[in-house]
Amino acid sequence: MSTPGPHPTPAVVGGLDVDRIAAAVQACPLVAGLHPGLHGAVATLLPGRRVPGVRVVEDGDRPVRLEIAVTARYGAVLAQVGEQVRAAVAPLAPGLPAEVTVADIA
Repeated sequence: MSTPGPHPTPAVVGGLDVDRIAAAVQACPLVAGLHPGLHGAVATLLPGRRVPGVRVVEDGDRPVRLEIAVTARYGAVLAQVGEQVRAAVAPLAPGLPAEVTVADIA
């Protein structure tokens, strides 16, 4: 799993800083962590590393939506997890819809 902080490879995809988005999601109280999704499909692939749980879907070079997969904390209301994650990433990806999947519970 990737940890937020300085990395040798910039994590900017379509003008969005994927490391900052990942950190904002992990800071959500109802989120136990990011999840790579089924077969690791929800991830940003970068030279030499990957950021699991966050994928920027692009049309050409233009981002059209975020896919975010998380492990929710046990007892969390799943609809609230999605709302919390979308609110956390909205300032980092203004106007971009975020599709949130709760892939596991911890």
